Amino acid sequence: MKKRLYVLLTIVFILFSILVFRLADIQLFSTRSFGPENVNLLERSVAQRSHQMVLSTGRGQILSRNGERLTNKKVLDVIIFPKLEAEDTYKKLANVLDLSSKELQRKIKTLEQPAFITDIMNATIQSEQFNQLEDLELKGVQLIERFKNEDPALAQHLLGFVRENPALYNDRYGEEFPMVDSTPVGISGLQKAFDPFLIANEQEKLLFHVDGHGRPMFGFDLKYAGDNNHFYPAKIKTTLDLSLQQKAEKLFDEYEISKGGLVLLDVKSRDVLAMVSRPKVDKKNPYHEDRIRNQMITAHFPGSVFKTVVAAAAIEKGLVDEQRTFNCSQGVYGEKEDKRDLGELNFEQSFAQSCNRTFGQLALELMENDEDVISQYANKLGILGPVGWNGDIFRYDDFTQIPGEETGNIWGDPSDRQVEDAILQTAIGQKNVKVTPLAVANMMANIVNNGKKQKVRVVDQILYQNDATMGTFTNQKEEENEQINPLTAKRLQSLLKLVTQDSGTANELKELPISGKTGTAEMNSDGDEDNELENSWFAGYFPDKNPKYAMVAVDLQHHKGSKTKTLDIYKKMTEAVLQTEEQDENE
Repeated sequence: MKKRLYVLLTIVFILFSILVFRLADIQLFSTRSFGPENVNLLERSVAQRSHQMVLSTGRGQILSRNGERLTNKKVLDVIIFPKLEAEDTYKKLANVLDLSSKELQRKIKTLEQPAFITDIMNATIQSEQFNQLEDLELKGVQLIERFKNEDPALAQHLLGFVRENPALYNDRYGEEFPMVDSTPVGISGLQKAFDPFLIANEQEKLLFHVDGHGRPMFGFDLKYAGDNNHFYPAKIKTTLDLSLQQKAEKLFDEYEISKGGLVLLDVKSRDVLAMVSRPKVDKKNPYHEDRIRNQMITAHFPGSVFKTVVAAAAIEKGLVDEQRTFNCSQGVYGEKEDKRDLGELNFEQSFAQSCNRTFGQLALELMENDEDVISQYANKLGILGPVGWNGDIFRYDDFTQIPGEETGNIWGDPSDRQVEDAILQTAIGQKNVKVTPLAVANMMANIVNNGKKQKVRVVDQILYQNDATMGTFTNQKEEENEQINPLTAKRLQSLLKLVTQDSGTANELKELPISGKTGTAEMNSDGDEDNELENSWFAGYFPDKNPKYAMVAVDLQHHKGSKTKTLDIYKKMTEAVLQTEEQDENE
């Protein structure tokens, strides 16, 4: 028995010695290089007891013309730690933030790691509430300010979306700039166009130590880790007016436009003040091509809006005779009666009432002498695009502010220029005629500007992180030999005003100082009369006497025969713009 006992004690001693040696190796000898993989145990130990909360991805900001944040939303928040035992703390939190105390307590008990209260309770903290919480000096929580990279609620298509996409990142930047923490990239809109300026260098984080239960060890100071670079990433200052953008978005929601949009330009600077596109982007699948497409830079059938181009060509080619009349009771082909029995109308009356027969006939006469004349005047009016700012900026050659902007089109098959029916259809903005709403809005601004063409801006400046100017997008005027005569522009202004008078197709707008042109384009419905669709446009400018704004509103592919909402939207948006201008002048 004694011998067996000695053997057993010896085995226990050996095992205990091995255990002691192992512990000594871990704690004393191999702390920086343990095991075959040379693990640094000190670093692992610190990492196990430390935690981090991302305060910002570090991506650059996009701002409105007045400096309001359009991305990287600033959020006031509270960090909640797991197993918070201070009952008084969460009761006070719930009281100040108007939350359910029991629900907050339940959520805290289920936490496995620290979390933001705005996330777990889907709450929003106002500055007054945040100040109250600071005064309470609550224990067991941490009050912070952070930036949320949320998908844009306004101007979704223009601002664009950001997503983690390693393949796209590597394709765009290659090995020169290795990815850090799955760096998100811009996949559409301005986020895509200005991605090289906005790309994050480093995340901003709050670092702290926790105990075995995930609770903070308050003997340790909270530490900030982030990019202290005063220059990068940059800020993009857009031309958008936040107030007008909000009003435009609200109108399209109220009128439930399923497809269409609006673009508002400052006539003098050609700055985009507001841009709305429908349908909205699918946030769950922002790569969905039909939904992420910005309809304001997509070419569509314009209908009678295109008669403005034919009118300009007829004026300059000497085909306008006020004594001449056209049988506007006939359709565009002159073979049968039109749905509208307008009778005999002269040129001005034909424009005001959008007589198809008149402009079809004028187009035929124009094309007899020059097959390129309609294309030339479309170009002179700047309707073919692209019209967005492009040029050299801060080491980038031929930089484009508006990626994906489509060009306009007049003709399909070259032989159509000799086919009478094709010319007639082209004259009224059908057949193969397609233009973007942005280009049409810019055409109206060109007419107001006595024919002088200018590029459209959606971004004014690129700013360093410290608000110093990195680059400015100056106004871009185009060559004068590629524009209409100033006298022609004045004549067009008179015609556009007639459209909104008593006899015009937009007489609903006669109480407001608006000039413009209506347009209705029929869509190919494959012979299904119950499913016939059409595009409804109104393009114009205001106020009449001293035009400051050019605007286009479109309701695309709505059912034929249903009441168009375009003029209602145009009217209300014009009222909102003029009211805002008046308020700004009075302040």
